[in-house]
Amino acid sequence: MDARLTDEHVQVQETTREFLEGHDGIELARRMGDGDDGVVDEVWSSMAELDFTTITVPFEYGGFGEGLLYLSVLLEELGRYATPGPFPETLAFCVPLIEALGDDDQREQQLSAVVEDDRKLSFALYDDRTDHLPSAIRMDAEPVDDGYRLSGRKTLVPYAGDADRLVVVARTGDGEGFDGLSAFVVDPSAAAVDVEVLDSLDRTRPMYDVAFDDLVVGEDAVLGDAGVAGQAVERAIDRYTTAACIMLTGGADRTVELSTQQGTQRTQYGKPVGHFQAVKHRIAEMWIDTEHARSLAYRAAWALDDPETSGDDAALAVSSAKAFVGENVHRVFGDDIWNQGGMGYTWEHDTHIYLKQATAWREFLGSPEYHLDRIAELRDYESSPLPGYPELE
Repeated sequence: MDARLTDEHVQVQETTREFLEGHDGIELARRMGDGDDGVVDEVWSSMAELDFTTITVPFEYGGFGEGLLYLSVLLEELGRYATPGPFPETLAFCVPLIEALGDDDQREQQLSAVVEDDRKLSFALYDDRTDHLPSAIRMDAEPVDDGYRLSGRKTLVPYAGDADRLVVVARTGDGEGFDGLSAFVVDPSAAAVDVEVLDSLDRTRPMYDVAFDDLVVGEDAVLGDAGVAGQAVERAIDRYTTAACIMLTGGADRTVELSTQQGTQRTQYGKPVGHFQAVKHRIAEMWIDTEHARSLAYRAAWALDDPETSGDDAALAVSSAKAFVGENVHRVFGDDIWNQGGMGYTWEHDTHIYLKQATAWREFLGSPEYHLDRIAELRDYESSPLPGYPELE
């Protein structure tokens, strides 16, 4: 694996940062948090003008045809300023899922619309916000003449109020876990669909309840064959999880900069506060955690892109990233608040935006504890423990 960014990656990185800083950086997130409903469309259209909303769309449909690793360069820059918009939902989850499961007509219709800046996408997985996936997917899609009927309520649907289409995952076959799942492309503006925003901690990335009142969709709404979408959905969840880790890493990198600026500019007892060990060591640990998070997240992106990496090895890389980022990057944001002193606790300081986002993302699609359990299962811990750890009794 060559971990260096290419010249093209650097160009995407620089262009995105220049655009965001030209639009006042984190002020976009502040506007979103204050209830400005136009921010998502504004940011999305600007990114579409740069063609960055087509990075993972296959070349034959007008996109870049790139994978998650390339997308990660863009997402890290967006994460530096907690930029609103369904970028990971569309580009990391839905577009690759449609490419993997859809037929030629579905790919042409959905992916071409993304390229033409006519389609933002999101996904609906959870029926029960208190349970882990995949057991939290409980909705049954009932077969009817020429289609299926969807009834019930999905929760924790990101950006449902801004998305033009939702990929709704429901059960159409026998089996547990990821077996028997189907993915449906649904128009959230349909009369039988009710979208209601949730009062969530992170207002820059809104979550919704989406209710389906006997919504009937045609066979053409089913991505691929009914009942066999589970493996592709699990892969899409891993891609989204990695994308979230990348964005949080970008935010952590920014807060290390903010703490460093505070340490060099604020003085106490005649010297910069960064000279004191309590601040200096904390910033050093923040930087170390951020670099570890970046390495793990990019490793996961590379593993998901690499056709020679087994599914279990890719899943192990994803869960390693989420387990670390969910705990350590969350702490990076908290440490920045400490470093900022009294100012760090105010609404005017930026870090509360990152901290709320990290808190909301910590549990979504699997908590760090869930992913540690997944690592143990993938490593078959009882028969082959991690180096340095004892056998389980």
